[in-house]
Amino acid sequence: MKPSELQNVLSGEGGGYPDDPTGPRIDKVRKIFASFPPGLKVLDIGCANGGILRPLLNRHEIHGVDQSPALIKLANEYGVKALLHDIESGPLPYADKSFDAIFCGETIEHQVDTDWLMSELNRVLKPAGWLVLTFPNIRTLLSLGMMLFFDLPPMYSARYRAPHYRDFTLRTIKIVLRMHGFHFEKAVGSAFYLPKITEFGAGLATLFPSWAHTTVVVAKKEKDSVYSEKDAIGSLDYR
Repeated sequence: MKPSELQNVLSGEGGGYPDDPTGPRIDKVRKIFASFPPGLKVLDIGCANGGILRPLLNRHEIHGVDQSPALIKLANEYGVKALLHDIESGPLPYADKSFDAIFCGETIEHQVDTDWLMSELNRVLKPAGWLVLTFPNIRTLLSLGMMLFFDLPPMYSARYRAPHYRDFTLRTIKIVLRMHGFHFEKAVGSAFYLPKITEFGAGLATLFPSWAHTTVVVAKKEKDSVYSEKDAIGSLDYR
């Protein structure tokens, strides 16, 4: 089964996605996009039903791509200009430098070839355009406890039968951004997480994004990215 097919199964072929998603991560993403100048042309990568950016339709022109036909149908009904597309199957269906801003929420960890995704985001983004990217952070106190006391991989990691294929921390995301022509602007944490307690401490997590269970990053495009298949197996410079 290909990664994209697995994601569609996990989402219940679109039926498992909430109509109106909520939570600290979503609140903070919406706040960031609301702070941008109005009238931007925005692309939502993995837009699902468009629910995250839907409240901003009166402020920005929202486009989106997703691999689920059912979710794309809903996104268009809600007013998002959405197209059916699997990022792993080919280039994004847009011309170079088409968008003022891009939202890539909880998508990068599902891509086997991170460099392909990032090069495509860079390609369709205008110079000095914004990239707002969120990812599940494997560097948390809970993850440290799982490894130290239970001999288990970190929470959200690419472990056995997990839907994630790449692991990220704030430091590695900064490296990815730099390697693909983006300048890191800021990061905020969504919240902290513990079983049974679930999410908590959203205000404090804003100040400590590298320990939050999901992290929201804002970056700006500085230069074009050039994709190379060799990058997918190359070593990282952790400086």
